[in-house]
Amino acid sequence: MSFAGDEFRGTERFQILRRLGSGGMGVVYAARDHVRDEVVALKTLRWTDANAIYRLKKEFRTLADIAHPNLVTLYELVGEGDHWFFTMELVDGGGFLEFVRSTEVDATRLRAALIQLAQGLTAIHRAGKLHRDLKPSNVRVTPEGRVVILDFGISADVVLRDSPVHTVEEGIWGTPEYMSPEQAEQQATPASDWYSVGCMLYEALTGEPPFIGRPLKVLSEKRNLEPSRPQTRDSEMPADLVELCMQLLERDPARRPNGDAVLRRLGAARQRAPALRLATPSVDAPLIGRERQMAELDHAFAAARDGQAVAVYVHGPSGIGKSALVDRFLRRLTGDADPIVLRGRCYARESMPYKGVDGIVDSLTQFLRSLPDAELTRMLPDDALFVVELFPVLGRVDKISQLQWPSERIQDPVQMRRRAFAALRELFRRISAVRPVLLHVDDLQWGDADSILLLEYLLAPPNPPPILLVACFRSEEISSHPFLTTLLNAKRAQHVRVDPLSPTETARLARQLLDAESDSQSVDAIVRESAGNPFLVEELVRYAVLARQEQRTGPSGISLGEMLEARVAQLPDGSRNFLEALAVAAGPTDAVVIRDVARMTGDERPLVAALQAEHLLRASTSVERVEFYHDRIRETLAARIDPASIRDIHLRLIRALEAHRAGDPETLYEHYLAAGQRQHAATCALQAGDKAAGALAFERAAVFYGRALELARDTGRVRSELQIKLGEALANAGRGAEAAEAFLAAAAHVRDLDAGELRRRAAEQLLRSGHVDRGLTVVKTVLSAVGLRLARSPKHALVRLILRRALLRIRGLRFTERRAEQIDPGLLSRIDACWAVAIGLARVDNIRAADFQTLHLLLALRAGEPFRVARALAAEAGFVSTEGGRSRARAMRLVAAARAVAESIDQPDALAYASFAAGITSFYMGEFAAARDACERAERVFREQSTGLVWEVNTAQTFASSSLYYLGDFAELARRVPVRLREARERGDLYAAADVAAGRPIVAWLMEEDVSGAQQAIREAMASWSATGFHLQRYFGLFAEVQVDLYAGHGLDALQRVTARWRALARSMVLRVQVIRLEAFHLRARCALAATATARDPAPLLLSAERDARRIAREERPWSDPLAHLVLAAVRVARGQADAVELLSKAVAEFEAAHMTAFATAARRRQGELIGGTAGAELITQADVWLRSQGVRQPKSFTDMLAPGFSTG
Repeated sequence: MSFAGDEFRGTERFQILRRLGSGGMGVVYAARDHVRDEVVALKTLRWTDANAIYRLKKEFRTLADIAHPNLVTLYELVGEGDHWFFTMELVDGGGFLEFVRSTEVDATRLRAALIQLAQGLTAIHRAGKLHRDLKPSNVRVTPEGRVVILDFGISADVVLRDSPVHTVEEGIWGTPEYMSPEQAEQQATPASDWYSVGCMLYEALTGEPPFIGRPLKVLSEKRNLEPSRPQTRDSEMPADLVELCMQLLERDPARRPNGDAVLRRLGAARQRAPALRLATPSVDAPLIGRERQMAELDHAFAAARDGQAVAVYVHGPSGIGKSALVDRFLRRLTGDADPIVLRGRCYARESMPYKGVDGIVDSLTQFLRSLPDAELTRMLPDDALFVVELFPVLGRVDKISQLQWPSERIQDPVQMRRRAFAALRELFRRISAVRPVLLHVDDLQWGDADSILLLEYLLAPPNPPPILLVACFRSEEISSHPFLTTLLNAKRAQHVRVDPLSPTETARLARQLLDAESDSQSVDAIVRESAGNPFLVEELVRYAVLARQEQRTGPSGISLGEMLEARVAQLPDGSRNFLEALAVAAGPTDAVVIRDVARMTGDERPLVAALQAEHLLRASTSVERVEFYHDRIRETLAARIDPASIRDIHLRLIRALEAHRAGDPETLYEHYLAAGQRQHAATCALQAGDKAAGALAFERAAVFYGRALELARDTGRVRSELQIKLGEALANAGRGAEAAEAFLAAAAHVRDLDAGELRRRAAEQLLRSGHVDRGLTVVKTVLSAVGLRLARSPKHALVRLILRRALLRIRGLRFTERRAEQIDPGLLSRIDACWAVAIGLARVDNIRAADFQTLHLLLALRAGEPFRVARALAAEAGFVSTEGGRSRARAMRLVAAARAVAESIDQPDALAYASFAAGITSFYMGEFAAARDACERAERVFREQSTGLVWEVNTAQTFASSSLYYLGDFAELARRVPVRLREARERGDLYAAADVAAGRPIVAWLMEEDVSGAQQAIREAMASWSATGFHLQRYFGLFAEVQVDLYAGHGLDALQRVTARWRALARSMVLRVQVIRLEAFHLRARCALAATATARDPAPLLLSAERDARRIAREERPWSDPLAHLVLAAVRVARGQADAVELLSKAVAEFEAAHMTAFATAARRRQGELIGGTAGAELITQADVWLRSQGVRQPKSFTDMLAPGFSTG
C-alpha cells in the first residue's frame, strides 16, 4: 500500500487547481483538462492498495452506461502507474440540506428536490445498481436547482437469483446514520436506498437524522425501534411528507414504497420522468432467430468441458443482440455444468493497461476471495505475485498479498510480463481442473493489443488450460482496431456472427413483444422499419404501444422517423441541432465539433451521455468521438433535413473542423463536395491521397487520386502527375492491371524518355499480375524502344540463354561500383526493361524469363549500380537453381555474392532479395524446411519494410506454401489459403489467384472433402489465364485437377488428363525445372497406378509407372529416391512380388530424412495395410491420427491421392 492522495500533482493533461474535498477512500480536486480547456472534477485515491483501486473502478463503472440529469456525469477512468483516478463533471452548488433548509424546512424546495432525488435514484435502480451510501453530503444542488447524486464508491449490483455470476462483497458498507437496518446485515436491496432517502427526508424535516449516537447504538436502534414521528417536533410540517418519511423508514424493506410510488406521492405522477435505456437489451426480451448461434456456443462449451481450450468471438453490428445472446447462453449453464463464469467488459472511457482483461481479473479476484483457505492454497501457483504487477486488484486476495518476493527481484519488464502471463495461465489450469471455467468479455472493440496478447497466450498450445473464452465485439469497429483483425484471422478461433433477423423472425419477435397489442399492420410496419435489428424492433414496439395508448397514431403510422421525432421532442434542449449536425457529418466526429456546429455553449458531454443512454449515439474509436448507434437512425434523421439546411451544416462543419484542427483532408473533401465547392474538394482529394499513401494505405490513396482526377480541371502535365500517383498507389496496392492503365494514360502526356519508363512500369505491372497477353503486347513496345526483343520461341530463348550464360562465365561477377546518376540513362532503361521481363515471366515462361534475366545481370554488372547488381545476382541464383542438384554450388555462389553487395549498401529490399534467392535455391534443392524459413523471412521484409513489392510478397508466399506441402504441414497451408485467395481476387491479381487455387495448395479443399469447391476454384483460376502457350500456370492447373481426380478415386480420368497434355508440357520446356520434372513424372506414375483399379489389362500401366519411377530415381536427389520407391512398391504389390514392404520401409526412412512427413505417413499407412494384424492396424491408426491432426477429414482418400495403386485396405 502507498499513500497517494496528497502526492498527486496531476498529469500532463490534467492540471490540479484546488482540493474540493476528501473522504475515507479518495480525494476530489478541481482540475483543468488541457485537451478540452475545461475545468472538471477529478477523484483519485488516498491509498493505492488493491481494495481502493477495485472500488474506484467499480464506482466509475457503476455509472458508465447511465445518463440522467440527476446523476453526476462521469468522463474518463485512467490508470497510470501508481496513480488511478477518474474525471467527472464539476457540480457547482451546495449540499442537499443547505438547499432545502437554511434554518427551517422550505416545503416547496424540499418537494421539488425530493422529486429529482427520487428520479435519479430510480434511474440507478433501473440500471440494476444500488448506491448504498445515500446521505446529504453525497447529494448536491446547483444554483439552478438541479439535484445531483454523487459518490458511488460503495455501490453494488442488484443480484438476480438466476444470475450466472454471484458477487458478494463482505463487510458492512455505508454511513450508520443513513443506512438501512438490513444493510448492516449485508442484505442490501433497492429498498435499502429508499430507507436512506427516508433518513435524508427526516433530517430535512427535523434538522437531525432519525437516530443519533455511536454507530453500534444507531444500528441496534434501527433494527429494534421505530423513529419518533417528525410531527412531534413541528406541527407545521407537511403531513404528506411526514407520512412518506415514515413509510420510507419502515424496518421491513417490503413495506417501503418503491421509486414509482414515491414519485406519485410527491405529485410527480403526471410528470414524464426522463427516459432511461441501458446499454444492454432487456433480459426479458424473447430470444428469436438465434438457434444456430446458441448451438455453436453450446458446442464450444462442450469442447471446453472435454478438455479443450476454446476461443469464440461473437461479432455483429450494434444493437443486433450479441450481449443478449451471450447472457441467455450463460443463464442456461446451470445444473451439472456449474461453471465458474468470470465476466468483464471493456469501456471506451477507460485508459489503463490490459483493459480488455481487467474486468475478468476483477471477477477472478472475487472468486478467489470466496474460497476456503485450504482450497485457495492449492489453486495458487508459485508465481502468483507476478500477476499482481499487471493487475494490482489481485492483491485483495490475502493469500496472494502475503506472498514474499524472491530476494533478487526481476528487473527486466519483458521477463516480468512473461512470468505473470505464465502464472495466470497456470492459475486458470488449476481452477479448471476443479470446475469448468468460462471467461466472457463484452465490447472487446474497446480493448487493447496487450489484452489480446494475454488472451492468446492463455489459449495457445501446447497444453493450454481447458477454458472457454467468449468475447463480443462490434463488427463495424474491425477496420478501426487492428487487434480485432488479428482475432478474426487467429488460428483455431471460432466465430459466431450475429446477423439481422429474417423478416419472419422479426415478425415473431414483434408479435411476442407486442403481446396483446399485436396486429398485422403494426407487425408489418415494425418489420419494414427495423431491418431485422432487434434493438430497433424493441424501440418501435415501445413507440407503437405508447402511441396507441395516447391515441397519437394508427397502426399504419408506425415509422422510424415518427418514433425518432417523438423521442427527440422529449430530450434535453439542443438535442435536435446536435443530432442533425451529426447526421450530416455522416461518420464518427469529435463531439466538440458537433457542439460548435449545433451552436451549443458549455460542456456537451452531459448531453452526449444522455443521447448515448437513449441509444441514439455511441462512442466511436475514441472517447471524444461520437456517431449514431445505428445507421438507420442517422439515415432517417438526415432524410428529414431540407437541402438548404444540409448545405449550411456542411459549411459549418468545414469551419468547425478547421477551427479544431480536426479536419483531415478526407473528411473535408466530403463536406466541400456536398457543399458544391468542387475545386476545394479536388484539392482535398489530392491531399487525402497523399496522406493515405504516406500512411501506406494504398487502396485508399488510389480512391482519392481517382476522385481528384474526376474533379480536376487541369490537363497535360498536371493531369499526368495525378495519373502517375494513381498508378503508383494501385501498384503498391497490388492492383497491377489498373496501375498499368494509369501509367499508360500518363505516358500520353509526357516526353519520350519519361513515356518509355511509364510504359515499362505498365508492362511490368501487367505481367506481374498475370495479365500476360496484354503485358507481352506492351513489353514488346518497351523492348523495341531500347533495342531489344523477345525470343521467337522457347527453343530460341534456350539458345540465347546458353550463349549469355557462357558469356557470363567468361566475364565473371566483377563490377565497378557507380551511383545511378553516373550511368547512361539509356543503359539503366535497358536494365530495368530486362528486369521487368525476367520477373514478369519468371513463373510463367521460365525459359524466356531466364534469357532476359542473364542479360539483366550482364547489363547490371556493366553499369555497376549496387542495388541493381544485388537484385540481379539474387534473381540469377533463383533461375540457376531450377536446374536442381547439379547447380547447387553455382547458385549458392550467386546468393553469397548478392548478400555481400546487399550488406554493403544496407538496403532492406536488397537483403530481402538475397534471402529470397536463398529460399528459392533451397526449395529447388529439395531442402523444404530451409526454403520455408528463408522465404518467410524475405516475405516479412518485402511486406513490412518495402512498398510496391506485391509480386515478391506473393511469390515468397507461394514458395513457402509449396514447402509446407512437401513438409506435410497441411494445417498451416490450409490456414493461409483463404486469405491469400480472397486478397488476390480483390486485387484482380490473376497470377496470385492461380498460385493459390491451382497447384499444391489445392489440398486445402481436399482436406475438407470439398471436391466440388476444389474443381470450381481451379476452373475460375484457369478461365482467367492466358490461352497462348503452355505456361507454368497451365501445369499447376493440371497438377491440381489430377490431385482432385486421385482423391475422388477417378484414376482413369486422371491418367487421361495427364496423357492429353503431356506433349504440350514437354514442348513448353517447363520440365527443365528439376522440381517440376520430378513432380510431373511422379504425378503421371500415380495416375497410372490409380488407373489400374479399373483397367482390363493393368500390365502396360504398371510398366509405365515403373519407367517413370526409374526416371525419377535417375535424378539422385534425397527427396526423389523415396518418391521412386513409393511408386515401385505399388508396382510390386500389383505384380504380387514380395519386397513391397521392404521398399515401403525404405521410402518411409527416406521421406523422414527429407522431412516429408505427409508422404512418410502415407507410406507407413500402406505398410500397415500390407502387414495386417495388430501391428498393421496400429500403423494405420497412427497414420490416420496424424492426418486428422492436420485437418484431413478422410485419411484413406488422402492416402489414395499421395500413394495410389495398393489394392489392399
